[in-house]
Amino acid sequence: MMRRFWLPLLVLVTLGAVPSFGCTCSKLPPGTCPGLQADDVVFAGTVVAIEMVKTPAGTVTTEAGAADAPQEAASPIVRYKFRVNERFAGAGGETIDIYSGGDDGDCGYVFKLGEQYVVFTQQETEGRLFATICNGTRPFIEARALIPQLRAMRTHQRVASVFGVLRRADPPLLAPSDDPEDPLPNIKLKLRSKDDRFASSTGSDGVYTFYDVHAGEYSYTADLPARFEFSQKTLKGGLPPFRIPSGACYEYNVDALPTGKIKGAVVGPDGKPLKLASVELYRSDKYDNDKPGLWGFQGSAANGAKEAGFEFDHIGAGDYLLVFNRMDRKDPNTPFPRTFYPGAADQGDAVAIHLKDGQQLLNANIKLRDGYPTRKVKVALKWTDGRPPGDVTVMGKAEDGGGGNPSAVKIGEGAYEFTILENAKYTFSAWEDLDPSRAGAAASKRGSECNLPARIEAPSVTVDGADPEAKEITLTFAKPECQSDAPAATTDQPQDAAPQTQSAEPQQQSKPQ
Repeated sequence: MMRRFWLPLLVLVTLGAVPSFGCTCSKLPPGTCPGLQADDVVFAGTVVAIEMVKTPAGTVTTEAGAADAPQEAASPIVRYKFRVNERFAGAGGETIDIYSGGDDGDCGYVFKLGEQYVVFTQQETEGRLFATICNGTRPFIEARALIPQLRAMRTHQRVASVFGVLRRADPPLLAPSDDPEDPLPNIKLKLRSKDDRFASSTGSDGVYTFYDVHAGEYSYTADLPARFEFSQKTLKGGLPPFRIPSGACYEYNVDALPTGKIKGAVVGPDGKPLKLASVELYRSDKYDNDKPGLWGFQGSAANGAKEAGFEFDHIGAGDYLLVFNRMDRKDPNTPFPRTFYPGAADQGDAVAIHLKDGQQLLNANIKLRDGYPTRKVKVALKWTDGRPPGDVTVMGKAEDGGGGNPSAVKIGEGAYEFTILENAKYTFSAWEDLDPSRAGAAASKRGSECNLPARIEAPSVTVDGADPEAKEITLTFAKPECQSDAPAATTDQPQDAAPQTQSAEPQQQSKPQ
């Protein structure tokens, strides 16, 4: 995994961290290293006590356990008492209280009792020191490259321009063990720009350092073991170049990823790849129907490919299980039950994919058998007094949990086609978000002072998939009524809907949960 930090800012940039839902950490480019400041509080310590000081309902609990009046709070506030093992910045005693939650609840750091961490803090109201997942706080074991630089800053010694850890890694969820630490020792590394060359090597713990690096855009290479390459887990190919200024202290943890590949297609009974399909890859001994694997998507053929397919990069040696439609959803867009490679309905009949170091398996096709019965429904849009200018959305929604929502395929102006399951009911609806500026110009030409509403909707129509006569329906928009003050446009839509605009091609609406 690659993580980037600027030291010792209180809000350090973490590209490799996985924030909780609702939290977005800033991704700042490298800047000049400011050094530890007088008001910074940075330390290594062990959690010795955990206490809730504000409940989710907003009740404040005092040391004696008495409850004050309820107060509004974005999230619970938790106090963590640390025993300070080493202090890098800031005065204090042998213990320190660090808080998490409140207004930063989505980004709050969750510490574990008895575990050791390197903690960067930010001061909030009432003098409390808070820690978040965005400011560089991390388990002590993940700070092996950072700690020597913090010590150098504390004693005003020379600080590395670029430093970090080189690890052997696998794509998410495909590591052969639960231990993410796999540093690579004694590897030669090079930083190269147009004008400069710098060389270093990793120590026994995988840590490397580059000193006195000049400003410029650098590419990063290494003499990796055979069948490995530098890359980010979410990208194909090698690491992109990066630019640093003079006087930097840039933490750049890098990964050596295997070069193995698994590529194939989900093929229907007609022998053709499905236009839309999702597949998941697992280590064979870790497959679980209730847990997600490494997700892959098969869409329309692109980038010059002759046909649709899926591809998994950076796969290491081992045995793997490949599955289509793991959750066995009845989705009208891909109306086939769960199927394991190469075409088994049950896990016990699945064939494991054995991959050697650097091997590329390019024909891992999953062959589907008969699917769920489906049929086509055409939806036409009609306006009773001519279409006003704006953006149209057409939606099909499955009723009573009857399966996934069908995707719209535009077949003409104001005409769409949906594939639906025969054992489910669907409600089709459409709305148009009007364009006030274009509508106003059209009204002026007609000499009208009419203010159109922000949105108009057509009455919905429900279709039973079991009714073979319901092949075509029409959604009709009534003439918009004038309004004295047109309301602000709204973008609210049903969260479980699968809306499609007139310009939309079929889309996969959601990934497996």
